[in-house]
Amino acid sequence: MPPLRGDEDATKTLAAPPSKRSIATDPDATQTDFSIPQPFDTGLSNNFTSSCASFLSRLISSKDFQNCHPFSLLLQTSSGFFDASKSFLRITQTLDATCGVNATQCRTTLDNYARELVSETTCKTDYENDNPLVLQAYNGLVAYTPAYQASCLRDDDGNYCFANAVSNSSSTTDSYPYYLPIGQELPGGSRPTCNSCLQDVMSVFAHYGNNATQPISKTYTMAAQQISISCGSTFVNVTAAPLKGAAATTSASFTPTITLILMLILYIFQ
Repeated sequence: MPPLRGDEDATKTLAAPPSKRSIATDPDATQTDFSIPQPFDTGLSNNFTSSCASFLSRLISSKDFQNCHPFSLLLQTSSGFFDASKSFLRITQTLDATCGVNATQCRTTLDNYARELVSETTCKTDYENDNPLVLQAYNGLVAYTPAYQASCLRDDDGNYCFANAVSNSSSTTDSYPYYLPIGQELPGGSRPTCNSCLQDVMSVFAHYGNNATQPISKTYTMAAQQISISCGSTFVNVTAAPLKGAAATTSASFTPTITLILMLILYIFQ
């Protein structure tokens, strides 16, 4: 099931001002020994078919994959990303790397890897057997664009919205919506802060919620309904935006009438 193309990259994130948040009190501010986190940085288990293990090893060692710093895969498969999220400075540096790539080129690269992952010669058997890491890899590959656009959003002060979310000690659920593109549902009872960042993130996701090849097609509507309860009925679009080129819903209503007329004509001339 090859991934469909989504909308073009969000331009508002690229034009945002640089971060103005002070990092003077960040304990990591004076440390320079920091490497940008990579997906699957804890290694791979032996719980794969040999063909899939070979593919995954080739994937994580390829420079074209590493250079994309895909946020969609860092979320679940990177220990380094988890550690970086504990520091506003480190997560900002990570997001700078994630958002500083050629997103169009990376989208093509990761789409190609996604198609290859589910092919007969690589991980199709593991995928069909619901191997957790293989599913995470596939979802992360196909969800690159919506996750990229969300991760690069900034607030009015120039801070990354995700950096604000993971560093907000008064609301530990602010980062949860960012997991929607990779197929993770918003946990029941979650109440992310109702701010412009959350609105912008959900607006990005609304454009992909009706794309059946995207994992967010299974998570968006329920999350939007849950957020609307906390933030108000007009805060987010509860129904995802329709796919471009979709047929008008009124066209199907003429079919029964036309069918009845034809049947009546045939009956008369019999």
